[in-house]
Amino acid sequence: MSPSAQPLRLQRLGALFLSFAFAVVGLGVSINARVKANQAVNEVKHSISLTRPDRLDISLPTLLDISDVGSVVLAGCALQVVLSALFIVFVFFPRRTTALFLRIQGWSLYFCGVWLLATLIPFDVFYATRQAQVSATLDGISVPAAEIQSIEQALGLSPYYKDASYLKLVAILPWFALLFAVIAGFVLQLAAGYISFGDSRNDEKEP
Repeated sequence: MSPSAQPLRLQRLGALFLSFAFAVVGLGVSINARVKANQAVNEVKHSISLTRPDRLDISLPTLLDISDVGSVVLAGCALQVVLSALFIVFVFFPRRTTALFLRIQGWSLYFCGVWLLATLIPFDVFYATRQAQVSATLDGISVPAAEIQSIEQALGLSPYYKDASYLKLVAILPWFALLFAVIAGFVLQLAAGYISFGDSRNDEKEP
């Protein structure tokens, strides 16, 4: 099969578009979660500072677990967006369509899928089982937990991750990005197989 051939062109285009679209969705909800989490922290900090304005230090040590994993989910979705968009462009350049190049594209999207799988599992575990532990100190003296909890309740905030709708979106939607990364990778590998099979048939026909 010649390098200019376009095996499974429409299928590749469709699979890559879905991979791109759901990766954009995953990236969007991940960014939104970071913004909303920072807003929630700032609301609590501001409310505490109104009652204890001097030399107040607030930290959220337990929030770091889900925040760190969420950052890696965000990075994985961003990488998938870039790669999927790039591979969509390559569909319209037939001279670039070789078996090796298609296999590289497929394995790249498989890598994105493995990345998301390795990060979404711990994220979902943290989301379902853990909560944020807000702590504040004033001149090195801890602010009573009951006072912090009362402020959180007054603001309508829950310390449990599973009660945050913006975290729920991150726990669910990037799984679709993972799914379509794997599907697009499979379609690309299949297209590469068509080229390799065609080349082998042509070699057999040569005298």
